[in-house]
Amino acid sequence: MATIDEIAKLVGGTVIGDGKIQIKGMASFDFAEEGDVTFAFDEEGLQRAGKSKASCVFTTADVEDYPKTVLRVGDMKQALTVLYNAMLEMTPPGKGVIHPSAVIAGSAVLGENVSVGAHAVIGEEARIGDNTAVGANCVIGKNVTIGQGSFLAPNVTVYDNTVIGNKVIIHSGTVIGADGFGYVPMEGKIYKVPQMGNVVIEDEVEIGANSCMDRGTFATTVIGRGTKIDNLVQVAHNVKLGRNVLIAAQTGIAGSATVGDNVMMGGQVGVSDHVSIGNNVKVGAKTGVTSRVGDDKVLFGYPYREASEARKLHGLLSLLLRNASKIKVLLRELPGE
Repeated sequence: MATIDEIAKLVGGTVIGDGKIQIKGMASFDFAEEGDVTFAFDEEGLQRAGKSKASCVFTTADVEDYPKTVLRVGDMKQALTVLYNAMLEMTPPGKGVIHPSAVIAGSAVLGENVSVGAHAVIGEEARIGDNTAVGANCVIGKNVTIGQGSFLAPNVTVYDNTVIGNKVIIHSGTVIGADGFGYVPMEGKIYKVPQMGNVVIEDEVEIGANSCMDRGTFATTVIGRGTKIDNLVQVAHNVKLGRNVLIAAQTGIAGSATVGDNVMMGGQVGVSDHVSIGNNVKVGAKTGVTSRVGDDKVLFGYPYREASEARKLHGLLSLLLRNASKIKVLLRELPGE
């Protein structure tokens, strides 16, 4: 718990009212209880929040004679994000509970306060750190390591030899460490390329639902610290993602591609195999990245171009389409036509 005065210092806000009130949570005004902070984006929201059970209201507006303590901030989204993450850090871990239907190998090692849901399976020599939760029907393979304070939602599958760091969140349906798509056609038959590597997911990564991170062929697929991956994302074998990468849904990154730090990818981006993308690159939705990209670029289109060039090209194509009949007349009037 924290006082409103302490929260104000954290988010850079101004308290109007009693700053000594203890805050234990945050919720919208429809669900807020005493001890919660809620938020109001407009006049109607302020009126409804004022009638709620919340103990404090975040707002960007100037208020007078308000029935509740107010914390006025400059940027609501930023302030709420900072507060939410701070509260996650302050939340004490619950007592670990292992469901009686869970199957845990005798050689597996579980830390303190580990929770394991119904029908989950934890393989031989797996190691799970303190305060980690493994949801129902999860399958944790042989020799898997999961750090402290991580959360695996129900129905996550983690193949053998995967390494998952601290404070990692993996949502339902995601598969970590499946074989990469590697085949060689020879003499009328398709041979499978060995898939003998593993996956390493560093600290504070979050992976959405129904995504796949494939194991390396002989090496390691790496998901860098702080990276956040949306639902339905494919990361192929031997890919190296840097730190603090953001990847939106339905993006596919082909084998052995390398992505630098602080890269942002929109939805349905495609990255070709063995391509290198530098640091601080922004890739627009549906962009196809087919060759090396340096640092600090903004890309759009297929095949990709720098965004400023892509916009000019799109404008030129639009101009040509609008004037197609005139251009045909001019071409017919050219000498030799």
